[in-house]
Amino acid sequence: MTRFHQRAAVFCITGAVLLAASSCTSLIFDDRSGCEHGLMMSFRYDYNLQRADMFSGHVGEVTLYVFDEQGRFVTSRTEGNTDAGSPLSEDGYSMYIDLPEGNYRFIALAQQGEYKDSADEPGAQFIRNIPSEGEDITGLTVDLECTESRTDGDIITVNHGNMPLDTLWHGITEGTVNIPAEGGYAKAEMSLVRNTKNITVVLQDLDNPGKSKVENYEFGITDHNARLLYDNSVDGTDAVLYTPYATWNTSDSRPEAGTGDMAHAEFMTSRIIYHGDPDDDARLVVRELESGIAVIDVNLPELLSRMAGYDELQRYEPQEFLDRGYDYDLTFFLSRKSWSYVTVNIETLGWSKRIQNINL
Repeated sequence: MTRFHQRAAVFCITGAVLLAASSCTSLIFDDRSGCEHGLMMSFRYDYNLQRADMFSGHVGEVTLYVFDEQGRFVTSRTEGNTDAGSPLSEDGYSMYIDLPEGNYRFIALAQQGEYKDSADEPGAQFIRNIPSEGEDITGLTVDLECTESRTDGDIITVNHGNMPLDTLWHGITEGTVNIPAEGGYAKAEMSLVRNTKNITVVLQDLDNPGKSKVENYEFGITDHNARLLYDNSVDGTDAVLYTPYATWNTSDSRPEAGTGDMAHAEFMTSRIIYHGDPDDDARLVVRELESGIAVIDVNLPELLSRMAGYDELQRYEPQEFLDRGYDYDLTFFLSRKSWSYVTVNIETLGWSKRIQNINL
């Protein structure tokens, strides 16, 4: 297997089949001369809570990985926005790839920026492990960069470097796509799922408003999602710790909260899974440093998915809701060394829900 690390060389587009496509790689095909054979792949990103196709406004680069009918790696193609132009933002964008007659499977990975250039960016990166030609589709995985050293019982830590993660999307075709014989090309469409989540945690101690400062607490999210497999499922072998990439303090004077400080911590994580066993779910833990007490210790996917039925027109299953959503605000109000209630807010839609801590 060839390991494609951000600090390695740029992608190599392998296979003579792509060399033949050099005459027809324009992105909007008003003139398809020379492109009468192969595949035209379009993409959409409407698997979100807005239920709107936001591909053109969000995705900056997409790579299509090609596998034969038996799931053996054939080749790949990458196209993206650059300083010279933004083809992915154009209406009707499709990627052309020249392929011989046959049945193929496809996987897409997309980001906001160029994958090959992210080696020079600070913070943790999503590292793609790409099979060599002829190797099996299961060899395609994505690893989130973490520390090599392990602490706290084999928990690895995300090396975010105080920077947010680049957004990662995944797509896979259902079944195979048939490429016809000479004289025709196939059309297909790939639906993308956004894997990265932005979670902002805010807390205020109602009993001691003046102590609600970031420096008085330790924030963390633990999960088992550092490696994503070819089908976007999660390899739960390693436990991973996410720490906030940004923290700050503010003051709040709302009548229901009283005047006092509020501590803010912002996280970005990989895909969050709602498991059948709660012990496997991600946990958000906030610990008061002075006492060592965990003032917040919650099942994160269970808490977030409390919003799954909030829209009267669209009621989602927990996992679908978690995959469609990506930007959450959690505001916790503390009392007697625990959280009394939390307001869960989805910024993009203006949804919010107050949840009491029934364990108090």
